[in-house]
Amino acid sequence: MRKVKKVNKIVKVFYVIFGSFPLLVTLYMYPLIPNNIPIHYWMNGTIDRWGSKNELLIVPIIIFLLFVILQPKLFSLSLNSESEDRITRWNNYYFLIILNILVYTNIYISLNYETCLDSFNFYNFFACAICFLFGFLGNYIPNCKRTSSFSIRNKYTLENHIIWSKTHRFCGLLWFTGSIVFFPMLLFSHNYYLLIIIIFMLCIFFLSPIIYMKYLHDKYIKGELEDSSHRKRFQHSH
Repeated sequence: MRKVKKVNKIVKVFYVIFGSFPLLVTLYMYPLIPNNIPIHYWMNGTIDRWGSKNELLIVPIIIFLLFVILQPKLFSLSLNSESEDRITRWNNYYFLIILNILVYTNIYISLNYETCLDSFNFYNFFACAICFLFGFLGNYIPNCKRTSSFSIRNKYTLENHIIWSKTHRFCGLLWFTGSIVFFPMLLFSHNYYLLIIIIFMLCIFFLSPIIYMKYLHDKYIKGELEDSSHRKRFQHSH
């Protein structure tokens, strides 16, 4: 019980700090921001819509309301499963940090849009956030249980525990290593090369597990799918 209270206290402090910073930083930088700022632009840095700098306050206010004012009701831990609560907690951490970076990125672009949009813009940040999310999931998913809400649940993985185990280990390795490879490419890509790379990355991350699951399913139907850990134990016993 003491451990639960300590974890909840740490979570609350984290939410208060990172839930307040975006609004505080925005208010601090507000006088320095031009009255008219780019609201929407393309990957090549071409601005197609302008707006008031007051729009920069919308996201920080929402973050403050969700994670500081309403967080006891929205993000309290259920504690029904320690592993589930842990991954949920880290997902919330990641989501909040991404929102923080989004706010700071918008402030930076509002101040430097004349020089920065042709080399780095929101799309770079968004692509890197997706890439990092796959890396985060890849680190967790090999060890998830069938009851986990973050697992890959379909007719292939649920029909056999070997397919379940191999698929999740495959996705973990693919997503974690793939995120390391694609992250710098997404960070420094310009114009529509960024779009091509992120589409290519998502195709690999989604299509490869489907192909692999179908391959394992076919082996299972033919009776060729064997648990390597069981085979090792059998050989060791002899």
